[in-house]
Parts: sequence; C-alpha cells; structure tokens
Amino acid sequence: ALDRVAGSGERVLIFLDDLALQARLAGLIQRRYRLTAPPMIISGSVDGASRQSRVDRFQSAPDGFDAMILSPRAGGIGLTLTRANHVVHLSRWWNPAVEDQCTGRAMRIGQTRPVTVHIPLALLPDGRRSFDQNLHALLDRKRQLMRDALLPPAADDQDREALFAA
Repeated sequence: ALDRVAGSGERVLIFLDDLALQARLAGLIQRRYRLTAPPMIISGSVDGASRQSRVDRFQSAPDGFDAMILSPRAGGIGLTLTRANHVVHLSRWWNPAVEDQCTGRAMRIGQTRPVTVHIPLALLPDGRRSFDQNLHALLDRKRQLMRDALLPPAADDQDREALFAA
C-alpha cells in the first residue's frame, strides 16, 4: 500500500503504538522512499509545542510523498492532518471509536480528497481465520452496535409480531 501511496505522491498517516517499532519504521520508510529526513513521529513522549510544530511542518511541506507515524493515544485526538489522504492502522484497538478518531485526523474540514483507510490483516495459509480477521470482525460488530444504538432502525411488522409473540 505504501508503494502505491508513494508512487502517486500522496501522504499517509500510520498509527502504530509500539515506540521502538515507530522509530524502526521511520528509518525503513526513509531508506525505501529515499526521503531526506525520516517521517515525523508523534507519540506520548512528544511535548505539545513539538507536536504542533510537527503537524505544521507536515501540513505545509511541499507536494509529494510523505508519511507521519503516530501513536493512537497521542495522535488520535485534537490533530488536523488533512494533507494526508491515506491512513494505515498497524495497531488495532478493541474500541473502534479510538480507531475512528485516529482515522478522523485526515477526515476533517479542509480535506479535499477521498481518504483511504488501510488495515493490514494476517491471513493463515490453511484457510482458518487469523487473529487479525477475528479482531476486524469484532470491531465491525461493535461499530454496527454503536450505529444501531444511535440511529436505531424503524420497527417493521415482523419486529412487532416477534415482540408480541414473546
């Protein structure tokens, strides 16, 4: 996915919780895509002024491929990163609202392009469902439960009959 994003000169937000992996991934991305500097990282160890400075640099940088690596907890709230139109979730959360807040960093007022969300999933060669697939299905079910609670579908005749039969 990153090869396609880089090839089209677009920008990506990568959400990853592990601090050591963030630094390693930044180095890998810099080498693979021949960037002059490693992608900026926003994690809990970055103070507020530095965090805003990194956001401003990402938002105002010249056109072309760029990536920013963020911790879901530190980068999931309060940031506007509309120069990115791709979001990659490498660290998944049990609470889909946290993941949706992270995606929302790119889907804010000022976004002019469609945002593509990438969720890499491990697949088992024997056809059994992997942990990643099971977690993805669980998060989808939780999202549907939240939608149904906030916007419940109108009851139809079948629902009423089932209720009275019970």
